[in-house]
Amino acid sequence: MNATEALNRANDFVAGAEASFNAGALASCALCCYAAVFWAQIAVLERLGIKQREWRHNELWARFGLEAIKKRHLFSASDADVIRNAYRLRTIAHYRTELLSVKQVERLLRHSKEFVQKAKEVT
Repeated sequence: MNATEALNRANDFVAGAEASFNAGALASCALCCYAAVFWAQIAVLERLGIKQREWRHNELWARFGLEAIKKRHLFSASDADVIRNAYRLRTIAHYRTELLSVKQVERLLRHSKEFVQKAKEVT
């Protein structure tokens, strides 16, 4: 997969997140938001020449943090917070019995869209 394909996948998940949010499906929206951020990270790493056939969550975060945040300063520490929060809310949505609030998910959707847009600008 190349950077463009990964970014297209991120955009597809943003569209899914928006549709889910508009339908009131907050858990589904949170899952799509995390997936969008996940694929946007891969797109950035691909553009930087860092390719891997398959990524595990922790490996991706570590490599993205090192390459895109610490070394190249393409993303900020607050962008790392977006990644962590997206994963945290995705975990709640997917595996826990507690419900996410509209406010939490609305904020997550906004931040995820901003993250994907920033990835577009970098790639």
